[in-house]
Amino acid sequence: MINCKALESDILVIGAGIAGCCAALEAGLAGKKVTLISKIPPLHAHSVSARGGINVSINESDAAAHIKDTLEAGDGIGNKDAIKMMCENAPTHLLWLEKLGVHFSKNDSGTYQNKAFGGSKIARACFSKDRTGLAIMITLIKQIKKNPNITLLDQMMAVKLLRYERQILGAQVFHLRDTRCYKFLANAVILATGGGLNVYQQNTNAVSTTGDGLALAIEVGAALRDMEFVQFHPLGLRKTGIQIPEPVLAAGGRILDASGARLLERFYPDKLELAGRDKVSIAIAKELIKNPQNELFLDLSNVPKDKEYAIKEAEKIAETFLNVDIKQHKVSIAPSAHYLMGGVSSDIECHALDHQYGIVNGLYVAGEAACNGVHGANRMGGNSLLEVVVFGRKAGRNAAKYSANKPVISEKTTLLDIPFGKNNLDIGEITQRLKSSMSKNAAVIRCAKSLDDQIAIIEQLKMMLCEYKINDSSLRYNPQIKQYFELKSLLTISSAICYAAKQRQESRGAHYRTDFENSRDYAGVNSVVYKNDNGLLQSGLVKEKLGEE
Repeated sequence: MINCKALESDILVIGAGIAGCCAALEAGLAGKKVTLISKIPPLHAHSVSARGGINVSINESDAAAHIKDTLEAGDGIGNKDAIKMMCENAPTHLLWLEKLGVHFSKNDSGTYQNKAFGGSKIARACFSKDRTGLAIMITLIKQIKKNPNITLLDQMMAVKLLRYERQILGAQVFHLRDTRCYKFLANAVILATGGGLNVYQQNTNAVSTTGDGLALAIEVGAALRDMEFVQFHPLGLRKTGIQIPEPVLAAGGRILDASGARLLERFYPDKLELAGRDKVSIAIAKELIKNPQNELFLDLSNVPKDKEYAIKEAEKIAETFLNVDIKQHKVSIAPSAHYLMGGVSSDIECHALDHQYGIVNGLYVAGEAACNGVHGANRMGGNSLLEVVVFGRKAGRNAAKYSANKPVISEKTTLLDIPFGKNNLDIGEITQRLKSSMSKNAAVIRCAKSLDDQIAIIEQLKMMLCEYKINDSSLRYNPQIKQYFELKSLLTISSAICYAAKQRQESRGAHYRTDFENSRDYAGVNSVVYKNDNGLLQSGLVKEKLGEE
């Protein structure tokens, strides 16, 4: 065990992607002392990979169409209040980003250029060239570094939330560089750690996105909500999972089968490739299961000249990773785990909630780590960047207000427990088995048997991890320590996905079961996974309550 050094601030923000940076900035501007921690340099955050754009109805008369498109994409699971608030306030947040220094692409007339994502009936995604997420991150980091109230620390990994009675009062953190342990005490904690889809072999997530925040939250009484809804991007490069940005489909891209026929004509002849990410990914997965020896291809040869701006990023990706001109050569694709609609159960004010919708005092959550119902059963492309800004800022403001209530601080010494020792287990092999089995049993298409099989595998892997010892006893730059804690999180996330998927005995949105191919009477019903009084995972279905407050 390693002793911890105590540090204090008003607000502790865990995760320095766009949601975390927005939260820290708002709390800092409110005059609060903020500590913002990240296990990686912020400009390596997954937010940077969000290239396509941010949905804003700024070129429309109002947000009605944006709200309608988002509700339809959510397939009966979306929280109407959260969606309405997000969409109606989108223009205000876009202008806030511009005021901070983000430059969005505009036409010669001065109006915003827009891209269309699948599920949107109107092109409304504003973008900054082909690097929208990066442009926003660079701007936020500049503002944070200028704010004297905010301390930004990277190479810091939170491994436990600290709780005194029913109050969250900080986190146990270790420094990845030298394994020094810290007890960060705070009046409020904000989780903004992203999703956790590195549980899958083929995914589009940054390697650091391992569901840490979700695993931290469930240990202190928060529930994980709607975890069965895992969005798979239809345009993942086969074998690598690297995604081709979705706007190429709205620009005229086609998905072809091995014979050269247009695949979506057989599934959705009216909407074709613009049927929505969930539908397109499921169609691709069905075809690949039916004909596993064949490949499916993305064809951009028919994109008209006036739409070529929408495929610039795709050209760069194909050139970098495949050494081909994507306008001249078709590329092989397969669905890739992309976005977690589920997450820590939360309300519209970003409070973390337990399985009965009770507030976990002092704990806030924002971004992909959160589930407030804004995406429902399937996220519409272009809404993720909007969500992280809107709810990241709200989490920061609300945590700042709450932090005026000084919590009782526990004086108990906290120790970091690391299982040093000798054995023959390889943590890389355990992780690899988890990824490959999740991709086989709980991917785009599932059924009761495959989920039961996967739950059994996960339980076996958890037992193996209990026996695992870290052979390298060095405290400086020891990657085994980080891998150990990350695998603990990944196993928790995998269990939650499978438990929730078993509960939802229907196909809806991104969740497709071969044994329940149609939707049933589960609209407005959410899954919850939580730890009971005995510390065991428990799951169930509950009627949506957040819109009734």
